[in-house]
Parts: sequence; C-alpha cells; structure tokens
Amino acid sequence: MPGTLTVGERIVLHLGQYSKYMDSYDAPLDVSQDGIASALRISRAHAAIELKKLKENNEVIENLVHIKKGKTKRKVYFLTPAGEERASKVRAFAESEGIEVQAFLDLKKCKGPELWASLDEASREVLGQAGVFRRPFRRDALPETTISLLPTDQEGMVDLPTSLKEYGATVVDEERMRRYHSFAADYWLREGDYRERLYHLIGSGRAKEAEMLLSSKANALLATPDEDLHTIFSSVVPSERYRGKVRFAQARAALHAGELDYALERARELQASAMPGEKLNGVVMEGLVFRENGELDRAYALLVRAREDSTEASAQLECEIAETLMRAGRMPEARAVLENILAEGVREADQLEHIFYQLGMAYLRSGMAQEAVRSFSKSRGAARNKENGEIYLRLSDAYTLMGMEEKAVEYAQRAKRTCSEQVTWQGMR
Repeated sequence: MPGTLTVGERIVLHLGQYSKYMDSYDAPLDVSQDGIASALRISRAHAAIELKKLKENNEVIENLVHIKKGKTKRKVYFLTPAGEERASKVRAFAESEGIEVQAFLDLKKCKGPELWASLDEASREVLGQAGVFRRPFRRDALPETTISLLPTDQEGMVDLPTSLKEYGATVVDEERMRRYHSFAADYWLREGDYRERLYHLIGSGRAKEAEMLLSSKANALLATPDEDLHTIFSSVVPSERYRGKVRFAQARAALHAGELDYALERARELQASAMPGEKLNGVVMEGLVFRENGELDRAYALLVRAREDSTEASAQLECEIAETLMRAGRMPEARAVLENILAEGVREADQLEHIFYQLGMAYLRSGMAQEAVRSFSKSRGAARNKENGEIYLRLSDAYTLMGMEEKAVEYAQRAKRTCSEQVTWQGMR
C-alpha cells in the first residue's frame, strides 16, 4: 500500500465522497479532522498538516457545522472546484496504474494482506488483538498506535470488519492467538459479559476457568439461548469435578438450539453418573428431549419418574410437568399442578412470574379468559421487567376472548412498543 498514493491524494479522494454534504445543516464525522484521520489510518497530527497544505493550495475549504448526532459544531472540510478536479485526476491515475482506490478510503474494503503488509510490528499486534473480539469493544482497551488503525465510532467503540478478523487469524501464530483471547477474556470480565468471557477463555486455553464459569453462570447465560451459546458450551471439556454441572448446562443449551441428539447424549451421560443429583438431571433432560421431539407420553413418564426419585420438591420440575401436560392438551391437570405449586408457597419472583404465566396460558387455552387475565397480571406483577411484550400479547389474547376489543388493542400496542416478543423462560415455546 505505501508509496502508491500520497496522504494528500488520499485525503482528496476521501473528501470527494462527501461533497453532497457541503450545503447540509449537519455533516458526517468522516469530514472532520478526526474522521479523516480514522478513515485513512493516519495520525491526527498528520491529517492536520496535510489539510493545511490543501487549504493553502485552495483545494479544500473549512466550515464550522454540526456533526450528525453531535451536540456542538466542529470544523469540517470539503473540496473546492480545484480540489474536485484534482480528485478526478488522482482517481484516473489510480485506475491507469491498477491501484485499488477503495482500499485506501474504507477499512471495510481494505484487503487483509495489503493492510497487514503496510503495518509495523506494534500496529500488527494491536490489529491482531482487535481481531479476536466478536463484539464491539472500547478503543481505549488497546494501546494507541502512531496511525489511526482501528475504526472507532462516536462512542469510542471498535468493530473490526469480518474480513480483517479472518485474515488476522491466518497470520497470527497459536501462542499469540491464545494470548489475544486471554486479553479479551479479561476485558469482558470487567464489562460483565459472561458469554464473551467464556468464549475467549476457551480460545485462550484457560480450561479450568472456563468450566468454573460455565458451572457458576449457566442459568444467567441460558437466559438468552441460541445456536452460538450451544457452540460455546459444547466446546468446554469438563474435568471430573465439574462434569455433572457442565454436562447438564450443555444439554440445556443444546435443547434450546434444537440439537436434540446432542442433548440426549448428555442426558444419558448424566444418568450413568454415580451422583443421585446428576442422575436425576439426566432423567429430566431426557424427558425434555422427548417433549421437544413430540413424544409427550414418554416425556411425561420420565418427568413424573424424576419427581418420584427426587428427595425434595422442585418448582422447576413441576413447571416442566405442567408444560408437558399443556402440550398434550390436558389443561385441567396442568392447572392443578401449577395451583398446587402456588399452594405450597413460592418466594422467588422469577419462579412466580413463570408459574403465573403458565397458569395464564392454561386458562387461556381452556377458554377461561377472566382467570387468564388475573394470572397474566400476577405474572407481570412478579416480573422484574414490567414491560414484558409476551405478557402484553397474552393479555391482549385474553381480552379478545372476553370480547373487550379496546383493551385487547391497548395491550397489543403495548406489546409492540416493547419490541420484545421473544419468550425467554425455559420451556415456553
């Protein structure tokens, strides 16, 4: 990349992309000094020197305008007619020489080999570290470089293009890659993101910490299950000490991801354990797998067996039994199970939210609209998030069943405003 276009020529080409904003009330950050430096991967000081030269040559003018989404005015730069003419000549020259102009103007279009070859070792280290992050991270987490290397938004967050991440992974040796993952794991610990920390702990080879994290934070992580979480969980190879907890968490993640064969394998492993608690979890998980597979009678039999083998009552297990009964269309039995749980006393708000929601669903499917409204309202009352779109939708359904159209529309609109129609409770699909 170096030696093909001067920095001044690169600035002219960059600004040529934003001429349409010259008469706008506000302008993009890209035409400010900081934006130019970031886009072209040069230092702010270097950008200032080159902009001064361009102004002296009457190729660039300086304005004071609002930056989009910004609160104050800032200096921005646009091409003059002379600057536009020079930009046209530079582009024509680049095309005649076979120079890929866009690689100089947009990091997202820059090819990995070209960028990597242009960097010194310190900059490659920073780029390599940035490349292991899957999610945007704070720019100040990594050392500064002599050039503006990483694309940073107005909040100071970096999200490297996928193509550069993928190329970096091919040129960084395994030892450095583990070190980069270890750095990222510690970064996400400070940020409180356990999913990303677990992912990077695995990548860093810190296996003991990974299994400890999975064992202690499985419930929190499983609040947002998806295919990615299943992939992360299944990458953990547990030691004997944590095997039972890890296998159960892996089975649960697989169940949510629809990987039923994998979940069943983990369930059978748990049932082979010498630990009663692990055996019980294995039976429960096998029942849930059969339930997801539509084999409701087998699922119910296994869950009832787990209830009989358990030494103490489990509200979660009773909820799974109730859910299985509902799926089988056995609404009176499902309601009886849920009402019995409540009669025995439940203190945890999350459990109460879930139980009352299930009870509301059982009433709703039984055509008992008033009872459904009462249960959904109690579920909302116990919920930490009072603006739960799923509960609002079900209340709308119940009011529709009662013929109360205005109320139904009101709750449907509330549900829409929350932008949250995904159910996150286990077993509610």
